[in-house]
Amino acid sequence: MSANMDIVLAEWRGRTLAEYRGAAVSSELLTWLIRLGFSSSLLQAAHEFVGAELDHADMSWEVYEALGGTGDPLDVAEGALVAEQGVGRPTFERCVLACLDRYCIAETLAAPLFRSMSEVAKEDAPKQALIRIVDDLESQTALGWAILDEAMEQDGKLVSALAKKHLPVFFTRVERAWGVIPDRWVEPVGPHEKRYGLIPRARYKREFYQAIAEEVLPRMESRNLAGRTAWGRRKKG
Repeated sequence: MSANMDIVLAEWRGRTLAEYRGAAVSSELLTWLIRLGFSSSLLQAAHEFVGAELDHADMSWEVYEALGGTGDPLDVAEGALVAEQGVGRPTFERCVLACLDRYCIAETLAAPLFRSMSEVAKEDAPKQALIRIVDDLESQTALGWAILDEAMEQDGKLVSALAKKHLPVFFTRVERAWGVIPDRWVEPVGPHEKRYGLIPRARYKREFYQAIAEEVLPRMESRNLAGRTAWGRRKKG
């Protein structure tokens, strides 16, 4: 039996869009950081992050095309490449919320998932793309926490208040996306799809909870942001 290439192609198209979205949102964040007067070294790191996301998007699209996919990766709904926190809030607040949501949580959680994908991939094009993405993970994960640290230096009281209010919401959303297997779930990823860098939902779930426990919450706690309390306040189910 061969791999279900519809599933494989849909996954790599989705990854392409996710990387382009990461570049677009991160370029917005870079603008906010410049306006807020963050350090030059942090601005350079954010700039490099945008470039890495674009590289990852291009590589993901090349994988998609190499596997027979066609179409425009940016043929998406209007607003899909805009940060959720981009409207209606003071710039510093928007920056902190985007940092907590997309970087301290999402990027930190994404790292073990990409490592898992790299481990199971056997086909050359997906394997090489995932190896490159994994090579960039350490610096990409570090960016969000570095931004958070500088933000706390500017106004630690406000950052703590924002974290207390919004972290339960962020945790609820990300758990439903990555940590829950829906009722009557029929797993589409088997051994043949794994060869192309896909992992089953149960692997997502396992890596998600391990990264929450070992990476995200301890880093929150070390900054006195009461991450464990916020995790306990998330809406379950």
